[in-house]
Amino acid sequence: MLSGCSEKQEANETLPPTSASSTTEALPEIGPADFPVPDEARTKDAAGAEAFLRYFIDLMNRQRAIPDGQPLRDLGPECQNCQRIAQNYEEAAAAGNRYEGGEVAVNAVAEPTFEGDKVVISFLARREPVSIVDGSGTVVDAQPEVAPELSSGIALVWSEGNQTWIVTGFDLG
Repeated sequence: MLSGCSEKQEANETLPPTSASSTTEALPEIGPADFPVPDEARTKDAAGAEAFLRYFIDLMNRQRAIPDGQPLRDLGPECQNCQRIAQNYEEAAAAGNRYEGGEVAVNAVAEPTFEGDKVVISFLARREPVSIVDGSGTVVDAQPEVAPELSSGIALVWSEGNQTWIVTGFDLG
């Protein structure tokens, strides 16, 4: 049989003191409210840069399905290819079209190359077949073949104010 304390004990009414070092400042929200840039992609190191690359590819896949390019514009305001991809998504939506397929996956990532607050990452990606389909289901445009090893790259710059990477260049093979 188990036994516990039989004497009545007074509860401690004070909490240990808090220190400034035990609280962490919340990162500002970046990216869509329901798909924000994750904390692991918001560190100024190789792991953070690679996590941001993977997030950006996931974001691109997500936005293609909507289609809405604004989050790509927000994370790549000076990136010409990001702006072009965003415009393609929005033009498809305005025309009443949708994308089918086209998911991109990262196959391999090279060691990031840093120069101050900038980093370049070369990677191999796979793109699944993709079609643009109109409201009646007719294929308007298509790339029906899998692209298994696209030699790709992303250039990022660290934004101290937002505590995240920003895309300055993007090329998908």
